[in-house]
Amino acid sequence: MEEDKEHHCHSHNETQSHTFTNHKKTSFKYKISYLSHKFKNSLLFVIFANLFWLVCRSGTKPSRIVYPCQKAAIANISTFAILLLYSEKIKLFLNQDIKLSKLLLGVLVAASIAGLFLLARYNNPIIPPIEPGVHGKVLSESEQEELGINTQYATIPAAYDLPSPHRVVAVHNSNSTTWKGVGNPNNYMNQSEIDKMVEIGIMELTGTTSPQDGWRKIIPYKSGETVAIKVNFNNNWHYTNGFYFDDDSDTSMLNYAAIVNSVIKGLRSIGVPSENIWITDPSRPVHDQFRERIYDKEIKYYVNENSGPYIEGRPNIFLSGYVSDNSEYASTSTAYAEKIKPAKIFVNATYIINMPQLKGHGFKTVGRVTLSLKNNFGSVSYTADAHGRSPAHNADSFAKLLADINNNPVFRNKTRLIIGDGIMGNPNVNTAPPTLWKSFGNKPPETLFFGVDPVATDSVMIDYIRREVGSQATGLVEFYAAELGLGVFESWNDQEKYTHIDYRPIDLDNQTYNPYI
Repeated sequence: MEEDKEHHCHSHNETQSHTFTNHKKTSFKYKISYLSHKFKNSLLFVIFANLFWLVCRSGTKPSRIVYPCQKAAIANISTFAILLLYSEKIKLFLNQDIKLSKLLLGVLVAASIAGLFLLARYNNPIIPPIEPGVHGKVLSESEQEELGINTQYATIPAAYDLPSPHRVVAVHNSNSTTWKGVGNPNNYMNQSEIDKMVEIGIMELTGTTSPQDGWRKIIPYKSGETVAIKVNFNNNWHYTNGFYFDDDSDTSMLNYAAIVNSVIKGLRSIGVPSENIWITDPSRPVHDQFRERIYDKEIKYYVNENSGPYIEGRPNIFLSGYVSDNSEYASTSTAYAEKIKPAKIFVNATYIINMPQLKGHGFKTVGRVTLSLKNNFGSVSYTADAHGRSPAHNADSFAKLLADINNNPVFRNKTRLIIGDGIMGNPNVNTAPPTLWKSFGNKPPETLFFGVDPVATDSVMIDYIRREVGSQATGLVEFYAAELGLGVFESWNDQEKYTHIDYRPIDLDNQTYNPYI
């Protein structure tokens, strides 16, 4: 009897255990069915919500289809539609193995949380745009004096010589080049059209009615003064063979001679002698093909001091070293206790024209762009190893260092103009050839940017890059520069308008420019 009783109890326990286990399985399957039902309904809602947003935002203006929010909506519709299509198969798979399904659900939850975090970081850059203020605000002289340099309206001194210190002009002209994405872009430039773009940009920037008056406003030239044009030859790496750079086989972006020719033409028109116009990237050589394409053969070139053995027999090429640590022109970084030492060419020049290119950058902490503020990275030397350990490209402090470089008195006080070379552009990286842009109808950008406020000018160029590739371009360097009073950092709204930046887009494809209007 005891054995039968013990067996009965044992059997009863087994039955209870089996029943409990089945109950757990049934409960979990029920939960999966319930969640699956909710999941499908949620997917349908998300799909229709994104579709509604896409139609409303892009229906009246199809060009908005390339905006980041529209791209995100398209990605959401595609992703959630696929999930909806396979929802029954997902449910069936999860019902096969309870332990595995629990594990997978846990992984999915963790991945979703991580994905949401990354999505928030991607779509909300570290540095937010300046909040909107008074619409169309342009400061009077008394307001400029009252606000001083420690406000979001502050900028470099030369900008206050203009009627609108935060004005940025973007001139687009599809006749400026015939480049179709293959070959050396230098061979496809239309010099006369680019000359026209520069003349119009200078007049619009300065509020004048002739190119000469505009250039005089920018460069109040007096006899004996000199102008240094800072080009971007970053992709010409080697001091030893950089003069032999073959831009027919290596089409990585360097400044294009046609745009520089137009600037030289403008300077010559107001009486600046050829020998007082200096083209330089002190950290690099200036290669032979570029100099051959420059029409004025009396222009002087200043190259890296390590290029000495290679300039013999090349006319009008000179070396430029850097000032010493204890020079009055050296400054100290706010990010590191390091000396920032400008190249002597900029110390000796009366005025500086900064000519960046419209390029993205692979490193996140420089804001993924290399524009006017980054262009001066090649204008200085410092006691830190900026390419190595400290401050490194992968350190946030590097962005602060770039802002400090531009806050050095030599660049802050002498820079009179920024001309962004966007005839060509690469929105992703700085070390590659130019690309065709979807936001320009699968053509090169064919746009030149003009400004004196370097932060405002960079802000506009950043928005052009964002329009092409999304919010990966954060403008981190520009944020720190604005904190130092170097200019206004702002992002445009969905209508491509600004509050503080006086943005003047001119499309020569659709209008005849009249400076008297």
